[in-house]
Amino acid sequence: MERKGLCFRCEHRAQFNESGSRPRYECGVTKSCMIGCYMYKPVRPVVLTKEDDDTRPQFGAPMFSARSRFKEVADMDLTVKKYGKGSVLYWAPKTNK
Repeated sequence: MERKGLCFRCEHRAQFNESGSRPRYECGVTKSCMIGCYMYKPVRPVVLTKEDDDTRPQFGAPMFSARSRFKEVADMDLTVKKYGKGSVLYWAPKTNK
């Protein structure tokens, strides 16, 4: 079984890459990452906007899509679902949006 580290897909690592702060040492180690973690949180989705003067579609084939920019972090709820013998954590849209 191939094991993949959680750190590269975790919100704590993403926050460290942007701000330099981290809740624990492993959340900022760049040359390795944890296989098992008690703090894993999937990276939060972001809202993207298209460049105003770009006439290409925002999402399409690579190199033929318009450039997107970060607007904000999406306000969503962290949700847990059973998936086979495991569980999936994902961000779900809030019902009031």
